[in-house]
Amino acid sequence: MELLDNLLKQFGSQVSLEETEPNIFRLYAPVFHEDGDMYSIYFDTTEDQLIIRDFGDTLMRVSYTYDIRTARQRKILSDIVAANRGELDDGELLVRANMSQASQALMQYTQLVSKVSDIDILRQENVKSLFYEQLDNLIEARFTDLHIEKNVTPLRDKDLKADYSIPHKRPLYIFGVLEDSKAAKVVITCLNFQAQRVPFRSLVVYENFESLSTFNRNQLTNTVGKQYTTLEDFRAQGEQYISDELLA
Repeated sequence: MELLDNLLKQFGSQVSLEETEPNIFRLYAPVFHEDGDMYSIYFDTTEDQLIIRDFGDTLMRVSYTYDIRTARQRKILSDIVAANRGELDDGELLVRANMSQASQALMQYTQLVSKVSDIDILRQENVKSLFYEQLDNLIEARFTDLHIEKNVTPLRDKDLKADYSIPHKRPLYIFGVLEDSKAAKVVITCLNFQAQRVPFRSLVVYENFESLSTFNRNQLTNTVGKQYTTLEDFRAQGEQYISDELLA
């Protein structure tokens, strides 16, 4: 069989196939979930193109410890699947490939299952999404009369942007920071604005200031203007601070 021959060339005796129904083959290979169960991987050869699938097993396992119910959670899952070059079809993970690419597609599929099975990634992405959504909702609700702009890029480099800008002679740029990578990006952005003599003031809202590395906390404190160490602090005090700044 061409499929098995291709897999054996790549993985040797570590793999075997069992035909569970016409043109559907179950893969047996040393790839395991944390509890020791083997990944459920099937090769579907009913079409001209090879389809690697799991018949919904991966998401069923995820559901035992993490309930994907909301539109946000479904979007996070879809983004993870897309980032790993897979498809999500009615609760089933798919990867499509030419028969000659079975070995490469299998490696891609095992990575896809691994990422989707990582509950910590799903939880972290959910927290990340929730923080930025809450900040966005807060700003839209509290400052509707200030004509706030989003994703403002005052320089030619479009990667250097403020999450929000409140127009003024010296605009107030607002940044939301959840984790270290965003913290570092805010520092680089503000330093570039300063070097290019962009007139601005800066305000940073953190999901949790203490969760950042000491290096990034120090860099931000030395670079930006006003900081709110939690979203709740900004909710309680931010409106008055921004009002005072615009009057100054």
